[in-house]
Amino acid sequence: MSALPFDQRACFIAGQAKSGTTLVAALLDSHPELLVLPQETAYFPTVLRKYRDADRRAQCDYLTKESFSRVLFGGEPKWREHEYKGFPQKKFLETFERTAFDPANANRDLLALMAESYAATIGVPIDRIKRWIEKTPANRNHVDEIFARFPQAKLLVTLRDPRAILATQIALEQTRKTKRFSVYYVIAHWRVAAKLARRVRSGDVPGLFVPFEQLVSEVSTVMKRVCDYLEIQFDPEVVLTPTKIGQPWGGNSAAQIAFSQVSAEPASRWERELSEDEIGWVEWHCRDLMPEFGYQPRLSARALRHFTKRIRGERAREYLKSRSYSIRDAWTGR
Repeated sequence: MSALPFDQRACFIAGQAKSGTTLVAALLDSHPELLVLPQETAYFPTVLRKYRDADRRAQCDYLTKESFSRVLFGGEPKWREHEYKGFPQKKFLETFERTAFDPANANRDLLALMAESYAATIGVPIDRIKRWIEKTPANRNHVDEIFARFPQAKLLVTLRDPRAILATQIALEQTRKTKRFSVYYVIAHWRVAAKLARRVRSGDVPGLFVPFEQLVSEVSTVMKRVCDYLEIQFDPEVVLTPTKIGQPWGGNSAAQIAFSQVSAEPASRWERELSEDEIGWVEWHCRDLMPEFGYQPRLSARALRHFTKRIRGERAREYLKSRSYSIRDAWTGR
């Protein structure tokens, strides 16, 4: 049994979309000493920002009706979202509502209450849980707030080659056709994640750095390290098989490729998929940080065309916004 109060047994996964945050959560999902919330909540970027001054009712409504976690409460799934057909959604909603508005819990953290309600819904005893885990990539932007609110929390930070991130986002846009695809956010989010990974590696921020490429090529070694960090037993039969709520999980590949076990193939897929100009766009913005994490630039130098040429799937409006934001960041030294 953990000596920590349940509210302080949190572990947060942070990084960038498509950098392995969901895979790490899925590999930990079936561990008997952990409780893994199966959907990201955007708790810090949204509940504690947009709804910071709102009452608990509004915050609960966001979690149960608007956030990605809404599908756990019976919300309508959107493009390729997990549907959780066998999960007792109504029971979870009722349990969370009852727990969140119990006067005895008025001063307790809402996210911790959501985790506690999830444990009750799936029948996991609280005293068995050493850590409960929440995964939202944008946690990368709120690390100081995380440790202010949860001083005893653990932090797992993933990072992936930014060229691979661009390739996955291009593939997603080709499928989703959102018409809002922004190449600026690919490089901006990566730079934030890389700087956080640097702080973790230097010891400035308590946490564990999880490189995506090593995760998919040496999964046993990396997950042993993760388990040691979380102070839980490493059982290869459990933590090397990704699941969601204990059921086999086939991944959320941008290329819509399912898997039954972790594969290193996605790590190098970008090399076949990106054009020189697309590689140049990423390296134009990230080449100062890339070598620090083993991502050697492919091109010898910057070329203006790599900045100006439109990327596949990029609409005119997003093109103008991305280039203007990029110039702004260069001017302000971000």
